[in-house]
Amino acid sequence: MNLFNYTKLQRRYNELLTKYDIVDDLPELIAKKSSLVLEITELSKNIGDKKSLLGEYESLEALSEAVASKREEIALLEEQIGKLKSLLDNLETLEEIQKEIESLEKHRKILQSKGVKKYDPGKIIYATYKDISNDDAPYHLTAFVYQGEVKYTDDDDDFMCSEYKSIGGWATFAVNNFDYAVLEAGKKSYNSDWGSLVSFEEVCMAIGSKLYLESEVTGEEIMEIMSVFDNYDINEENLEDILSDIKDKANERRKKRNKRA
Repeated sequence: MNLFNYTKLQRRYNELLTKYDIVDDLPELIAKKSSLVLEITELSKNIGDKKSLLGEYESLEALSEAVASKREEIALLEEQIGKLKSLLDNLETLEEIQKEIESLEKHRKILQSKGVKKYDPGKIIYATYKDISNDDAPYHLTAFVYQGEVKYTDDDDDFMCSEYKSIGGWATFAVNNFDYAVLEAGKKSYNSDWGSLVSFEEVCMAIGSKLYLESEVTGEEIMEIMSVFDNYDINEENLEDILSDIKDKANERRKKRNKRA
């Protein structure tokens, strides 16, 4: 686990809590976040009504005191809205940090558990695969671990291919520079053909996960990241196109958040 990133994140979280003086109120504020949004909306409508009245008053010189009073009310309401919006933005930031801290804590505890198998995230790919002996078989999706380079012979010439094995499964395949599947290499034979693939790092970056930066990840974490493909038909779309769609949707969500801020 990258302890530096975790410590840095925890320090930022604590600084924000102190800066905005909401340490004790944070759980309550998060719980009532939706009511804060509603309150801002109602206050904004109130300002609109008061400004409309102000326009009527300003045409009557005798009502100058009322005009001044309304202007003061509007200024106070605008200040209140500004504070609520600032609080709402800070709550969203704190919630995101809080979730990331919880994720890092969970990751740390899993890695410290005995008997949990760990993997190098740099060696993980997600790939669609099917039985190499059946051209009509549907594709399945799982995570594969890079096993290393293996020498194979084709037309009496020797080449190198990359070997992959599924996590916790039986599927194996080997590829020559991802151009074509290799059936046999040395004394090994492979039972699967691949359709499309993306790296663990690419998927993590697309959804905003920092797991790919860790030195080790677990099978459970790898499968959890893979769940982003659950709502797609892997026999209709390749993983590269699916990942592009996931990125676009994530960018749209970020734009909406920034626009709201």
